[in-house]
Formats: sequence, structure tokens, C-alpha cells
Amino acid sequence: MSQNQKKTTSKNDNKIDDRQNWFKKVMKNNPDIRNLRERVFPLSRTESFARIFGAGQEETKQKLNDDIILQLIMQHLMAVGFRKTKTILEEETGIKYQPHYVRDSRLQNLVRVAIKNVDLVWDQTIKEQENQLDQQTGNIDLVGHLRSLGLEVEDDDDYDLTSIWDDEGEKKNIIYTEKTENKNTTKEEMKEIEAASLNKLVEILTHEKQRNVLYTKTFLMTYQSFTSPRTLLTKLTQRFHIPKEMEEIYKDKKTIIQLRVCNVLKFWITDYFEDFNSKVLTELQDFIDNSLNSEKFNKIGSTLSLIIKRKMEQKNKKGHIFYDPPPEPKLPKTIFSPKLNLFDVDPEEIARQITLIEYNIYEKIKPSELLKLAWSSPKLRHRSPNVIQMIHRFNLISGWVATAILKGERVKERGKSLRWFINIASHCRKLNNFNGLMAILSGLGSSAVHRLKHTFDELPEKFFEELDDLETDLSSEKSFANYRTLIKEIKPPCIPYFALYLTDLTFIEDGNPDVIEGLINFQKRRLIYDLIFGIQIYQKPPYNFQSIHQILRLLQNLETLDESELYTLSLKVEPRKCLRSEID
Repeated sequence: MSQNQKKTTSKNDNKIDDRQNWFKKVMKNNPDIRNLRERVFPLSRTESFARIFGAGQEETKQKLNDDIILQLIMQHLMAVGFRKTKTILEEETGIKYQPHYVRDSRLQNLVRVAIKNVDLVWDQTIKEQENQLDQQTGNIDLVGHLRSLGLEVEDDDDYDLTSIWDDEGEKKNIIYTEKTENKNTTKEEMKEIEAASLNKLVEILTHEKQRNVLYTKTFLMTYQSFTSPRTLLTKLTQRFHIPKEMEEIYKDKKTIIQLRVCNVLKFWITDYFEDFNSKVLTELQDFIDNSLNSEKFNKIGSTLSLIIKRKMEQKNKKGHIFYDPPPEPKLPKTIFSPKLNLFDVDPEEIARQITLIEYNIYEKIKPSELLKLAWSSPKLRHRSPNVIQMIHRFNLISGWVATAILKGERVKERGKSLRWFINIASHCRKLNNFNGLMAILSGLGSSAVHRLKHTFDELPEKFFEELDDLETDLSSEKSFANYRTLIKEIKPPCIPYFALYLTDLTFIEDGNPDVIEGLINFQKRRLIYDLIFGIQIYQKPPYNFQSIHQILRLLQNLETLDESELYTLSLKVEPRKCLRSEID
């Protein structure tokens, strides 16, 4: 190294030292700035916690001795089902675990309480975490961040925490609505539940005489709008274990009720296995091991355990099995070129790849994501990752269409782009991808593109006719009457216009109260069930197209400008009242 290089390096080191000293002084002399920094950056916040609470200091350690800490750890291991690990820890430490009546992890609860009571955590902006989430999930709240770290956070939305047997036989905790009578209506069908307590709803779910499959489906699809999976499991196990003082009354009904409980559990595990986090799954397995181990229920217990095992195995399986080959992809000669441009690709193939991306999101949407307008609530957004991705994808395609057209420097270039996008929209319609079609039409109808008179003059008549037909199918007139009629006749595979479902759900949520006279409004849940069922119809079968990695990569990294930038660019390429000759 030369002398000049050494001098330069020395100067740079001094600058770094000076900058670090200056930074320390600023932090020391400006507590407001230090506080803001600690709220923004998690690492700094952690350092602040250690400083404030004396983590690692001897006097802090003495407040919790080793025995207490080990008991907390062992109780946590028992709560999450790691019994063998707990036994090994007992052997190695020589400390015997003291059983505790609390089934929750006390260690996790302590952490949650500590975090929940620290205002800095609630106010923090988790920038590093935000950047890791493909930008489509938007802002992250504390609950979502804790879940991303594997900490399960229960939602405080339980209406009824009393024992299910306290409501048995009580008529005041249920309201019926009378249905319109017709020749085919039975007396039982005439009575429909309008509202009830949670205990009553579970009682009817496992009733010894009544068995309504539609009621069971509605309940299991929508129950997370008024209680949690863990509470529901508690209610079902309470229902299974009839109190000794009531056994004489229920001696003829006991076995039937218990079988009904097992049947509901089977239905629940089979159709909604994603509801069971590790804690709830552990409690379910405990119930199976301890309550279904008798000769009477052993076979049912084995069946439930087998379903759980299969569901766990299916979690790791990806992809679909097709018995017919996909259509031949329409690929450009430049498909392997690093300079591949989407405009080089056939519009039909672009439509196929857009459809694959959107379907892969759409098929993953779970009913729980659509309850309580979770996607629009900062505190509930963590429940709706796929809904949020679907919204993001729509906005991305719409913005890309407008941006790509306006990026054309000449009128003929913009006209060519316009024709290309109309062709893609037409192919999306043929593929029954109404969501992708609407996203493209949204981009074409944006104010920045719609005003481009000279660009639209480049379209041949047949393109105007095609565009008019597509816009008619998805016209918003009379609450999308044309589209609603059309979608009823469509056979899957299909991707519906998803935002319309969200609009309808918003009307249901805002137009119907959650509770009636202090009871859960179950009639509202029927409306929600009908709508979500409509979404599920099109989640199968999948599209049989070949994924083209090079095209998918480009479609997932599209360039978009915001609305103000688009309009500014629109005025630049076609100023108001300009002549064609002035811009060509």
C-alpha cells in the first residue's frame, strides 16, 4: 500500500470515529430523538429495553431464581406438547416439574403481557420486517409481527365463557325467526335460529335429535367471527363430558350427544384444518388420547388421529395432478434472452401466466380471511394474507397497464400497446379470468389513459367492438347485473371479479348487527356463508397451464407509476387540445 493510500485510509477512519462520536452526543443530548429512533428500529428498542429493565444484571437475575425459570420452561414444554424434552430437562437438572392447572404456556403469557404493556412496541414501525413481505401485505401491526415470529396471539372476541351446561334447557338465550310456510316446509324447518348465545349454538350443533348439515357448515365456516378455535374446542369437550349431576337426566341421550361431538370434530378437522394452530392441535390430541380411548370410542379416536396425520402430511404437498397435458405454450424466440420484453410475448400466453399467478393466490383464500372485514382492519390484517395479495395483484396489473401504455413515446407505439392489452383482456375473458380482465379494463379506463384521444384513434374498429363487449360484461350498472348473471352460467376453472365479493361482504357486515339483544346474530352468518360459499365454488378445479418462469418473473416485477405521475405523463405525451401533427 502506498503512502498516499495509507493517508487516505487514515483520514476515512478518523471521519468514521468523528461521525460515531457526533452520533453518540446527539443521542445523549436529545432524548426525544433517541426515543424516536428506539421506536423505529427494533434493535435499538431491544437495547433500550435491556438498559431500562436491567437485563443480565445480577440484581435482576435474583428476582427469578433458577428453579422458577426452569419450572416456567418445563410448563411451557408441557403446554406445547414437548413432553419428552421436559422429561430430559428434569433428568439433567434434577428439578421435578410441578404440575399446574393452567394449560396455557405461562412463559408465553408473561412475554405477551410484557409486550402488550409497552407502548413503544405498539407504536413501532417495523421497517426491516416490512421489506421482507413482498410489499403486498402493507403495514404490519403488533399482532401480525408476533405471529410472524411464531408467537400465537389469541383474539379477545369470545361472547360466552360460561360452561355449556349452564345454558342447557334455557330458552331465553335463543331467538327464532319464523320462515314463510309452503307445502314442502316441515315444522322443524319453520323454526330458524335468528340469534343465540355461543353455548346454545354449540348445543344445537351437537343436538341429540336435530341434525342440520347446512347449519353445521354455516357454523364452522363463520364461527371465527364471534369466537376462537380454542374456545370452540373447549365448548365441544365440555359438551362431550356430561356433568355427573346431570348424567341421570341424559342417560338415554349421552352416547348420541358424544357421537355428535365426534362427528362435528371430524367435519371441522377435515374441512378447516388450518384453524388448528399448534396449541389447539395439542389440546385436540389430548382430548382424543384421554377421552376417546375407551372401547366405545376407540375406533372414532383412531379415525380422528388418522385424519390429523393425513392433513399434516398434505401440508407439505404442493402442486396439482393433471391427467391431460397442458396446451403448448406460445413462446417468443427471445424467451431465454436476458433482454426478454413482455411485449415480445403472445397476448394469449401473457393471459395464461397472469391467470396462473392470480389463481395460485385465489385458491389459498380461507373463509376466516373474509370474516369481520379483516383485510381492511389494521388489527386484523394478519388474518387475511391472501385477500391482501389479491387486492395488491389487481392494483399492480391495473397500474402496469396504464404505465406501459403511457411509456410509449410516439402515438403509434402507444396504439400498439393499447391493442396488445385489449388482446390480453380478450384472452382473460375466454379463460374465465374476470379478475384479471377487470384489472386490465381498470387500467385502460384510468383517467390518464382514457383521455388519450389520438392513441385510441389508432385502434381498428374491431378493437373498439371487442373493448365495448368486455366493458359491457363487467359494467357496474345496476350493481354489476350483467356480470352477476354471466358468472352463474360459468363453469370452473374460473377466477371471479374478487373485489365485488369484498364489496358485498362490506354491505352485509355494515348492514347487519353482530348481536341482537346480546345474542350472536346467526342470521347474519347465514348471509356471510352464502357469499363465501360462492367464492369457494371457483377455487377448484385449477388451471392446467405450463408455468413459464421467465414470463412469471417479469409479471411479478412490473413497473408502475402512481396516479399523479401517470396523469402528468399523460399530459406530457398528449397535451390538452393538441393536434396529432403536434405530438408525432
